[in-house]
Amino acid sequence: MSDNIVDLLRKCRRGPQIIMQKDAGIIIANTGIKSGSKCLDAGAGSGFLSIMLGNIVAPSGRVTAYEIKKDFYENVKKNIKICGLDKIIKVKNNDAAKFTEKNLDLITLDMKNAEKMVKKANRALKDGGFLVVYSPQIEQQIDVRKEMEKSGFARIRTIENIQREWSSFKGYTHPHPSGVMHTGFLTFGRKKNQGS
Repeated sequence: MSDNIVDLLRKCRRGPQIIMQKDAGIIIANTGIKSGSKCLDAGAGSGFLSIMLGNIVAPSGRVTAYEIKKDFYENVKKNIKICGLDKIIKVKNNDAAKFTEKNLDLITLDMKNAEKMVKKANRALKDGGFLVVYSPQIEQQIDVRKEMEKSGFARIRTIENIQREWSSFKGYTHPHPSGVMHTGFLTFGRKKNQGS
């Protein structure tokens, strides 16, 4: 049995808190990215979201990841290589606020002051492209939503994705008494088509 992306991610080194697979799956499912999509991931951390996105957009799509902290950046590069996605994902050791990419299908922001990036993100997205902001704090999401509304994003919504694992023991099935519940909030916005 050959390794798939889930197996490869287990071999990657975590540095800062990652965007968990449960949240990455919600991002992928709600934005419709596919092979050929162009994505930007700002605040790459350990690179786990970039890797999940790269796995979906391959072989003809691209992901550009920004990570300002040098040690995190070096770890992201190693993790991308472990997953065999170094031809799909380009990681930059730079401030994400200085990004220059355009005509994007998806921008994800996992960083402080993400609300300050909303206007620029709107300009960089294709018509119909998505902006997704991840934050463990609802206060940041409130600020993000205000900026999305000002910038004219459509279909703005904030969700919390809570999953609970169940198990059987001696014939009785019940939820695990502990586990990862709250990881963060996700706010989605879609750039309106200029012609509509």
